[in-house]
Amino acid sequence: MSPTELIVEIPLSTERLRLAVAGLGGIAGALLVPVVSSWLGLLMQLLEGDSSGLGPRRGISGLAALKALLLTILLAFIAVNWQQAASELRQMQSEAPIFGATLSGFAVGLAIWTLYALGLSALRADFERARLSRRVGGLLR
Repeated sequence: MSPTELIVEIPLSTERLRLAVAGLGGIAGALLVPVVSSWLGLLMQLLEGDSSGLGPRRGISGLAALKALLLTILLAFIAVNWQQAASELRQMQSEAPIFGATLSGFAVGLAIWTLYALGLSALRADFERARLSRRVGGLLR
């Protein structure tokens, strides 16, 4: 028996599909802001150029472009899977509440990303403050 013969599709229950739709909506919500901000960052790099005025213009960062592309591909993958889960849920239950589950998942994803970003910025500010106080305190001794 080959490994491909062992793969059996197990149908998901409506409750698991509902959870999948909400979860995929949450992941999409958490990814949306980083995707948009990475593309806006690339646009700003393209519009800014080099501030010196002399020499060749600086291009866009390859790492930033790769990040934006990978995040976009990941968001598209999540969106395709969300669409498949939503269509399977609609086939199983014609009055399935897909919009509400997706919207609530999307809102939770955005909230989690916002909390993560706020926490990260607070940690960076504390680190910079501690580094600056060490530098200033070292000069005063």
